[in-house]
Amino acid sequence: MDKKKYDQTLSARPIAAKLVAKMKRSRRAKVVNIKNVLDGRATAEELHKTVVTQEELAGFDLAHAAYVYTQNQVSVMSEQLTALKEMAPFADIISKAENLYIPSAPPMSPLTTSYFTCWAFFDACAGPANETIGTTILEFGTAFGIHTEMLRLIRLMQESRMGLYIHKGSEGKLAVLEDLVTGAVCRAIVPTGYDGKKGELWYVRVLPPSIHGSMEHVVFTTPYIVVHPQLADWLAYFRRTFIATAGFDDYERHMKYGPTREYWNDFVFEAYVNHQMEAIYLAGLPDIPESRPHSEVSQVNGWRGPDFIIQR
Repeated sequence: MDKKKYDQTLSARPIAAKLVAKMKRSRRAKVVNIKNVLDGRATAEELHKTVVTQEELAGFDLAHAAYVYTQNQVSVMSEQLTALKEMAPFADIISKAENLYIPSAPPMSPLTTSYFTCWAFFDACAGPANETIGTTILEFGTAFGIHTEMLRLIRLMQESRMGLYIHKGSEGKLAVLEDLVTGAVCRAIVPTGYDGKKGELWYVRVLPPSIHGSMEHVVFTTPYIVVHPQLADWLAYFRRTFIATAGFDDYERHMKYGPTREYWNDFVFEAYVNHQMEAIYLAGLPDIPESRPHSEVSQVNGWRGPDFIIQR
């Protein structure tokens, strides 16, 4: 990116601009060695204990491993950057969400770690420019020399979003998934090992191929399988949500950010009905509280959703 274009982009993101200016002023100080952080060489030993090791990465598919490594490095950077006062809006958002949803895995919480961290780093916006931790790290990377390949992968994760996909069958180890609204089809590895069945509706974050020349997408989150309602009801939901002239950007924005910051988190939390090791099962629609088993309305009046049996 040329300097003029970079300066224009940075000026549109005030949180990142303040941080970059601060780091440039104290670049030679030892208070925060941002260059080490951005190179993926975290100075805090405790933080590194949470990062996946090279030996552990060896057990992953290459397409998945690249994103796992990137996610872990973003986590390390986030831990250090959110300690700075300029990042207080993000720290506050994440802290409140952690207390509310207790992200981990069912039965403790249907918001898995993979789902929640992607939301926290790449979807949870703050400030007038709707900045995220991900966009802030990208600005730092441009200013302080993070490796271009790491920048590329962080950008792909930042540009990703959760989506609703129809399972169209399998091709070898790959699940064929079709976006419910756009109709875009991709073939993706599913690291949890859940094969799924043709016709299922999945709520997942699908990342584009991480390896140059590859066509393999990656289902980065544990698959959320929507067992009720049917596809027609979801299409009706989108018709209610968007006016007839709504375009592609409106749909993308809705799926990534929702009308409120907690919108999709609340949906997952309240729609949970069951789980198995490889997948989590949901029921309900985001705009009809009575359709979700754990909504406030359903807790008061009782949920009258359909009975179902998980086929293992």
